Amino acid sequence: MPLHKLGYQSWTGEKSSPWLRWIAIAIMGIRVALRSTWLNRTLIVSWIPALAFGVGFFVYEQSVARPEMREVGGRILILAGAPFEFVQVALQDPSQVRHEVWSALLMGFFRYPQAVMLVIVVAMIAPRLISFDLRNRGYLLYFSKPIAIWEYILGKGCVVGFFLISFTTLPALALYCIGLGFSSEVDAFSNTWDLPFRVLVATIVLCLPTISVALACSAMTIESRYAIFGWFAMWAVGWVSFFALSIGDFSRTMRDTRGTDEQEMAAAFGYQSKWELVSPYHVLGRVQQWVFGLLPDSAIVLPHLFVLIVVTVGSLLFIYYRIRSRLVS
Repeated sequence: MPLHKLGYQSWTGEKSSPWLRWIAIAIMGIRVALRSTWLNRTLIVSWIPALAFGVGFFVYEQSVARPEMREVGGRILILAGAPFEFVQVALQDPSQVRHEVWSALLMGFFRYPQAVMLVIVVAMIAPRLISFDLRNRGYLLYFSKPIAIWEYILGKGCVVGFFLISFTTLPALALYCIGLGFSSEVDAFSNTWDLPFRVLVATIVLCLPTISVALACSAMTIESRYAIFGWFAMWAVGWVSFFALSIGDFSRTMRDTRGTDEQEMAAAFGYQSKWELVSPYHVLGRVQQWVFGLLPDSAIVLPHLFVLIVVTVGSLLFIYYRIRSRLVS
């Protein structure tokens, strides 16, 4: 090649769509994350709770035809967090509340085991996504290409979203299919056709705030260990604050509830703490309960939705201006 032709050359090959440039960032981030042996093991373990909830679907469908199994099914519904009135109806005629029971089981899957796995898995992935780029100036390599800041954020967020979907959405959809397989009635699908869509909406409710906050923790510092600490501290402090502030309020509510055992149990099941907004775990859980149609009064969830929207938008704006300030400097 002649010397005068050395240097930057224009690209003559096929160009991808400018709207899909963020996919390259996401694919590279996923590949790097999958190199972690501990992450792969954690993802495998995260599917184990689906087996336990699959047993719940089996017991419920068996209780429709076998009344002696209804008490066991009622206990499983209580553990899954089903409303008290649904448990009572399920003990008498389970087929009348199939939609609500399946919703409660799917919500319980999102609410309990997968919420814990979410905190662990995100802590293994998200804190390094932006903090490493800020420390090693890797963001300069990204923005040497014609990409926008929002594309960079979208690509990084999809890395976390890919793993969240792999151990929340996919097992939940598998559970729904298991329920259809165990059902002995032909109208099971017509009664529950909307649940896969509710699973997708619950995934969005779960992913958007958590991804935004996790990336904000990563963008806050160049040391990923500080981002990991901030991520865990947010969940721990929120849960402890909720528990400490709610225990006295719950005790007063139960003292004021005088009546039969059923009335006291109904009051315990229906109790909603006014301190839920201080805990990310309980805010997400209440919105997911609304998504699955298990919240009697939709107005109750409005403050929780507002908090999630504010936190999501605020976190994204923080990430945007944090990266922009680095580029300007």
